[in-house]
Amino acid sequence: MLSIPRSSVLPVDAPAHPAMRKKPSVDAALLGYNAFAERNQPRYARYAQARLAREADVTAAVRATLSLARQRWDWLLLQPSLAADVWAELRRQVGEVVPQDVTEAATLYSSLPVTSADSALLCWRVGLTAGEAAELMGLEQPAVEAGLRVARRAHPHLAKGGAL
Repeated sequence: MLSIPRSSVLPVDAPAHPAMRKKPSVDAALLGYNAFAERNQPRYARYAQARLAREADVTAAVRATLSLARQRWDWLLLQPSLAADVWAELRRQVGEVVPQDVTEAATLYSSLPVTSADSALLCWRVGLTAGEAAELMGLEQPAVEAGLRVARRAHPHLAKGGAL
């Protein structure tokens, strides 16, 4: 195998002073965050719309969630499930705004474990598959499927295309 020695001379267009060079790891992390936000923002918004009445509240909840994720991105990258941590934050943001009225979504959240309620809302109202919901929430697909079974037993009228 031929080995070509690397030159210690910087390319002509590269800044000579180390402080002027960009850190590739910072750029890569920002790129990763941007891809994550671009992929998930529309689905986060659909979830928030299913739970919140006002569009301004939807926008604020999603924006706050993604802003917090950006601030903590380096820490999130070290966690076992980045998606689960960001999902928990979105659920918290939405939960702080949800009015205490009697809607089908409110019924789900008051009568079911949160994973079951999230699974039912994402699959039955938002229209995600169990696999898509699992990926969004940072869970394994069997956990979402189990959550759906719990929700179906508790609210069979909603599982059959009800007004959720």
